[in-house]
Amino acid sequence: MNIIPDPILVGLQVLPFFAVIAGLHFILFKPMLAYLRARREATVGERRKAEALQEKATLKLQQWEAALTRARTEVADFRAQKRADAQAVHAKRVAQARAEADKMIADEVAVLQGEAALAREQVGRMARQLAGDMASSTLGRPLSVEA
Repeated sequence: MNIIPDPILVGLQVLPFFAVIAGLHFILFKPMLAYLRARREATVGERRKAEALQEKATLKLQQWEAALTRARTEVADFRAQKRADAQAVHAKRVAQARAEADKMIADEVAVLQGEAALAREQVGRMARQLAGDMASSTLGRPLSVEA
C-alpha cells in the first residue's frame, strides 16, 4: 500500500476541477458578484440619499420651528401691547366715570343738606307753633311772644 499519490493521476484529476472552477467563475461567480456589488452600491447610495433628505428635512423643520417661535413671540408681544392699551383706556374711562359719579354725589348731598336744613327749619317753626297752640289751649289765653 502506497500512501504517496501518483502525480500524474492527481494532475489529471485537478485539471478538470480547475476547468470547472474557471467556467463557474465566468458563468456564475463573476455575474453574481457584479450583481451583489451593484445591489450593495444601490442600497448604500439610496441610504445616503435618504440620510441627506432626512438632514434637509430636519434643517427645514428647525427653520419652521424657529419661524413659528418668532411668530408666537410677536403675537404675544402684540397681544400684551393691545392688552396694556385696553387697560389704560379702561382705567381712564373708569376714572372719568368715577369723577362724574363723585360730582353727582356731591351735588345730591348738597341738595339733600339744603332740603334737610329747610325741613329742620319748617319742623322747628311747626313745633314752636304747635307748642304755642298747646300752651294757649292749656292756659286758656293767648301767649304773647317776647323777643
